[in-house]
Amino acid sequence: MINKLNSLTSQLLWETGFRFLRHLLIFLMVSLITMNILWDEPIRILPDRYMAWIIYLLLFLTVIYINMYGLVPKLLLPGKIKKYLFAVAGLMFFFLISVGTLQNVADEDSIPLRTPPIIGILSGLATFMLFITGLTALQFFKYRLRNQQKINQLEKATMEIELANLQSQINPHFLFNMLNNANIMVEEDAKKSSEILSRFNALLQYQVEKGAAKSVTLNEEIIFLNDYLNLEKLRRDRFNFVIEPDDFVDVDLPPLLFIPFVENAVKHNPENDAFIEITFQKSGNALRFVCRNNKPKSVVVKKEGGIGLSNIQQRLNLLFEKKHSLQVLNEKDVYIVIMEIEL
Repeated sequence: MINKLNSLTSQLLWETGFRFLRHLLIFLMVSLITMNILWDEPIRILPDRYMAWIIYLLLFLTVIYINMYGLVPKLLLPGKIKKYLFAVAGLMFFFLISVGTLQNVADEDSIPLRTPPIIGILSGLATFMLFITGLTALQFFKYRLRNQQKINQLEKATMEIELANLQSQINPHFLFNMLNNANIMVEEDAKKSSEILSRFNALLQYQVEKGAAKSVTLNEEIIFLNDYLNLEKLRRDRFNFVIEPDDFVDVDLPPLLFIPFVENAVKHNPENDAFIEITFQKSGNALRFVCRNNKPKSVVVKKEGGIGLSNIQQRLNLLFEKKHSLQVLNEKDVYIVIMEIEL
């Protein structure tokens, strides 16, 4: 309800399609305010004052539009406050003199008003000041609202560019490793080549079809991780992994969210007797991901590659802002990654 009201307010304030309605509302309000010049008593209209009312109405509208489309955008919004106040004071003086002159002329041509001229002038001036203040505040709010929308659009566009850039770093690195592993496995065991190519094709298909999507299901991500780890299992005889649970269909999240951690687990894993354990737990709107793998007995210095932990953290910040946490634990025998995100 609040979002709809904000959207309607935004449209009414500055969208071109509502311009006529905005000006019509101003005209009606000014007409009602200035119409008291036609009356002398509650039940008595003075026809001779129609012309005076029209002049009063046009005078009021002229001053209002000079402020709205002249003084506010050229002086107030750029921060020239003193010049703006001086200009408004000049407008008020002009309005005061004009109303006084108009009232004197109107009183001479018709039955005198019971209200003393000075009271009528001050009343008109107070009404004018209130109206000018209200419209100026509205104009300023309109300006701030438009600027905020531009800032939001710019931030959204920037975030999408950064995410696309980070995503583009994930895909080539992952695909290069897969191509390299597939090539090695085909050369080592030609009999497994059909299964290897089939699994590799599934990985490629997921990358192409789902990699650029805004969201996928957790079940799809789990299937992708299974395919990736099964391909690694074909390459290494003594490699085991488990993913729990193996089916999770009711959660939507960004694609390729977990593969950098799983890929690092494979990378920092002994060639023999290797294991990787992956668990997903959902509690309310929170999803907990844990990936643990055993460490090689001897540290092997490998050339660094991939997008790195800092870039992974940056992607999480862009996707979930402050609604996530990430821990990387380097225990004696295992590496553990714990990530929690609020969906």
